Amino acid sequence: MKRIAMFVLLIALFAIGASAVQIGSPTIGSDTRDRVSNVAATFTVTNNNTAAMSGISFTLSGGAENTKYLLSVSGPTTLAASTSGTYTINGTIPLDHPGVDATDLTEKALKIGIVTVTGTVGSSTESAGADVMMQAVNQLKIKKARIECDTKSQSLDDGDRVKNLKPGNDCTLEIEVENEFDDSDSNNLKIGDIAFDSLDITVDSSEGDIDVDDDSDLDDLDANDEDAVTFDIEIDDEADDGTATLDIRVSARDENGALHGEAMDVKLEIERLSHDVQIRNVDLTPSVVSNCEASNVKLGVNILNQGKRDEDEISIEVSVADLKFNKKIDNIELDQDDSTSVSFDIPVAKDTKEGVVRVDIKSYFDTVAPSNSGSVELTVSGCDEEPAAEPAMTDNKQSTVVVPQTQVTPQAGQAQAAPKKQTSFTSSKAYVALLAVLSVLIAVAIVALVVIMVRKKRD
Repeated sequence: MKRIAMFVLLIALFAIGASAVQIGSPTIGSDTRDRVSNVAATFTVTNNNTAAMSGISFTLSGGAENTKYLLSVSGPTTLAASTSGTYTINGTIPLDHPGVDATDLTEKALKIGIVTVTGTVGSSTESAGADVMMQAVNQLKIKKARIECDTKSQSLDDGDRVKNLKPGNDCTLEIEVENEFDDSDSNNLKIGDIAFDSLDITVDSSEGDIDVDDDSDLDDLDANDEDAVTFDIEIDDEADDGTATLDIRVSARDENGALHGEAMDVKLEIERLSHDVQIRNVDLTPSVVSNCEASNVKLGVNILNQGKRDEDEISIEVSVADLKFNKKIDNIELDQDDSTSVSFDIPVAKDTKEGVVRVDIKSYFDTVAPSNSGSVELTVSGCDEEPAAEPAMTDNKQSTVVVPQTQVTPQAGQAQAAPKKQTSFTSSKAYVALLAVLSVLIAVAIVALVVIMVRKKRD
């Protein structure tokens, strides 16, 4: 027990000795302070001793003694026991002092050295040290950031989230930056009308599933001016569910060598549906036909299983209302992230009405549950129309497009069947032939009945 009491006493004595003199950390400048001379800040020194401290003086070290800061400290040279005194440190914020921390581009006071207070208490010398901090205004800002992903568009601030993104989405990120230096320097203090000769703008992602094009630079951004750069961002077709971070950094050194800039983080939330049969692209060959004679158009459809599950009952349906065409291919098997292509032959009859014909494509899972849809256009031209710019290529012209799609979301717990629009049998040649045969049979039957009735009357 005595040992414990002695140990506690030693700790208490050590704490008292260690805190006999305390000094606050001065911060010169602020996030709005220009780089000028005669900038003052105050800090405190506390004498925790039971006797007065005299002969108080200050020394600067660790960089704070550099003549470009011209630092000096003034205040009382004596402090009574258990009292505090206020001291003033005065100096110059040099033209090359950074406006942001180089590691993370945050606006904050940066350490430039150490100030040490020394005084005499009785027959002993007491001293304590503290960091000297300095801050100057940051004049390079991100004025606006905006992302567009397919049909989604969103303005961005630091920490924002872009939700409901899907594998395969292509995005465009626009970053607009502004030089906030004043475009005048009437006092000739070299704190206005300052340009950035070259700006470094980077966008990096924490995920390998996010592909960002090369970093971009801007040159010659004058005072009170703004400019923008654009980045292309691709989300991999096989990207998993999860959140990816985009780190956006804008930085530059001004004409005096001071670092300025800003950083922001944006979260991309990628979500996969349980079932998602994507229509990736369509090949239409030819995409222009003439109605002078009957022809055939070949439609190739590439699909991708972008859902979370393997599928064994995918269906692809193609319909062309103007041509009375409808066909569906069933029982397509695709594992997750696999793709395949299917093809359709679309007949175009002679004398089909001229104009643009819409070809609708729909994908289904479990045969009847709608997943995605899209459309492409087929042009039917007349016999007397001028030939295309390259007549030799007209009959073989191919249209390869990425289909604009509409995600079809069934109600919870339901698989909604798509309307089944099949080719009309009444418009087929078989139907006409059948009518002819039936007409002959009916006529024969009528003749037979008449003959039988006549014979009965005679009898």
